[in-house]
Amino acid sequence: MAARATARPGAVTVLWESVRPRSLTVAAVSSVVGTAALAPQRAVQPLIAAGCLVLALLLQAATNVLNDAEDALTGADDYTGAGASLAMRRQWINPAQARLIAAGLFAAAAILGVSIALAVHRPALLLLGLAALVVGWAYTAPPLRLAYRPLGEAASALPMGLGIVWGTAAAQTAAVPSSVWWAAAALALLTAAILHANNARDRSHDASVGKHTLATRVSMDAVVLEFRLLVGGAAVVLAVALATRGIPLWCLGAVLPAVMALLLAARARRDLDAMGWTRLLIGCVQLHMLTGITLAAGFVLSAIRW
Repeated sequence: MAARATARPGAVTVLWESVRPRSLTVAAVSSVVGTAALAPQRAVQPLIAAGCLVLALLLQAATNVLNDAEDALTGADDYTGAGASLAMRRQWINPAQARLIAAGLFAAAAILGVSIALAVHRPALLLLGLAALVVGWAYTAPPLRLAYRPLGEAASALPMGLGIVWGTAAAQTAAVPSSVWWAAAALALLTAAILHANNARDRSHDASVGKHTLATRVSMDAVVLEFRLLVGGAAVVLAVALATRGIPLWCLGAVLPAVMALLLAARARRDLDAMGWTRLLIGCVQLHMLTGITLAAGFVLSAIRW
């Protein structure tokens, strides 16, 4: 991770670059889909939806910053091509400062989450929020360090995919439609695929610093197979959801990302180098965004009385 230190910009820029802003589309897309899925039943509450979106962004931002702090301390990001934030790479902040930023973001998320749960009179949502905070903190922080075990994909997919999508919907209505689960399942698989591509790229270095991700524990053939199952699984979920009317027919546009998912899965090979896996990682991020956009657009269109 270490790079030549450069002049430190203003506090706002440092904070912005410390959260890895370009990765926040994952949380944003999941929250937007959770809200859009309520459009057909006219259950959207704009203020609550906006609050849930901000909450999702805070949780991912906090997890990102803490992840970079812990990876810097263990040496997991100490190589060219690591995914640390610009603020860490240019040494605008150190691990101790990153931990403080993460703590502040987690605190802001906790306050907002409690406020939303109380505002909608659904205290049970506090349990979901607490689970999200615990997983976000334990993702790379000791003693659990979930990302340093073969649990990273699950620890990423469950809160970022299922948790955000369902939680956003549940905060706005007590009758969460089944379409939310279909959409959440597809996004969760793609979220896991993003992390898996990252771990496949970092496989050799992670093993050398004691970061025992699933990719380091299995053969390269198994690494490729898992990627194909995750990405291809998202395509299958979308196809089944459309075929069974689990999601509105207006979501037919999701066929495009489903086909793209199959093509992306086919590009995974055991002889890919780090750059090849980086391309697949970027492809997964783009696929996640396109899937979310087509689903959200379909939900909204199905709510319009033509």
